[in-house]
Amino acid sequence: GFGRKILSLLQSVIMLNKNILISFAAVLLLSTSTYAANIEIVYIDIVGEGQFEVIYHRALSNATGAAIGGLIGAGIQSGIESSRDTEKTNELQPLITKDTWKTQFLDTLNDKLESKGFEAVWVENTREVEDGIVLKIYPEQYGFRMVDTSSRMVSAFIAFKASFSSEHTKSKNKPEKEAYYITNKNQHSYEDLLLKHTPINSELESVLKKAAKRLANKIIYSVKESAT
Repeated sequence: GFGRKILSLLQSVIMLNKNILISFAAVLLLSTSTYAANIEIVYIDIVGEGQFEVIYHRALSNATGAAIGGLIGAGIQSGIESSRDTEKTNELQPLITKDTWKTQFLDTLNDKLESKGFEAVWVENTREVEDGIVLKIYPEQYGFRMVDTSSRMVSAFIAFKASFSSEHTKSKNKPEKEAYYITNKNQHSYEDLLLKHTPINSELESVLKKAAKRLANKIIYSVKESAT
């Protein structure tokens, strides 16, 4: 009698705990699936590569050729200045950390999107993508350009185009590419970039991160606006 009552009580407790665990698991599964359903997936396709470039003499002698000898003079002058800038580009290129564009720009873009509840998925072709947001990035140039012709100071810059579309903003027309051009606020002399402790990589990292955050914010804001 007494032993059976204890056994029956123990069975009841085990069944109760089992039911509690099953209920908890069901709630957890439901909340997880709901969370997953709320995540926006961003499919990112990089088209081409960013080219490092120095724009120094071209900025310094803007329109000088035209003043000297009309269109022909301007063309000759432009060719000379472009050649001199190529020399500067070749001088700085070996100092740059390899894959700076990818590691700084793309990693920052990825982190920013994921911090706001988006999931970034890198793809090589977006033709098969049917849901989520499709982001195409077209790298152009990044490097240093003269920003003050009187002091001859330069700043890091990045130029690229991007287009994105989603189920919220789908249309029959191809999404338009938007041009982005970002310059870093810090200024240096060209000679500073050649020093032993050159700021070249820290400056490029800064402007690439700045550009990535601006692009991510544009996507996040646009998706939220379209969904409301």
